[in-house]
Amino acid sequence: MPELPQLDHVAYLKEALALARQGQAAGSAPVGALLVSAQGEVLARGHNRVGQAQTADHVGGASVAHAEMDVFFQVGKLEDPETLTLYSSLEPCLMCGGASALLGVGRVVWATADPWGGSGRLLRWEDHPAMQQTQVVPTPDPALEREGALLFAPEAKRAFPEEGWALWQARYPEETQGL
Repeated sequence: MPELPQLDHVAYLKEALALARQGQAAGSAPVGALLVSAQGEVLARGHNRVGQAQTADHVGGASVAHAEMDVFFQVGKLEDPETLTLYSSLEPCLMCGGASALLGVGRVVWATADPWGGSGRLLRWEDHPAMQQTQVVPTPDPALEREGALLFAPEAKRAFPEEGWALWQARYPEETQGL
């Protein structure tokens, strides 16, 4: 594992959740992400843009326009990726988790687990060969996990098949109640 400095995960995850709300307000799924340097500088901020048009500044209007991909496309070629931390409001999917690993990002932190769409459902993060050098920090703050689950649960119900929604209900029974 790379030696990474202590960063204030809670502060960055709060910002990722705020970005998720921006994505939701713009008509996309409520997922936000940011890429942070070892010095704590935010290099890029992004949110899901699947429901938005492609622009010169942002990937959009495509199934791959996830928050994490938005961040990676903004930054372009990563310098010293092993020193970077990716923060996401929701556990990255297989595409975004795989991109993080293949790019060599040093740490991935998320607020809310995704029991259906998250990479960990298909392959344990620590077992993936490309993730051996990536520190994975799932849901470090219970209050933010709950906030993220409440934010994303309606999208999970809408977008996921019955099996996926059942996994969300099992993992987050209070947050999915009444939806």
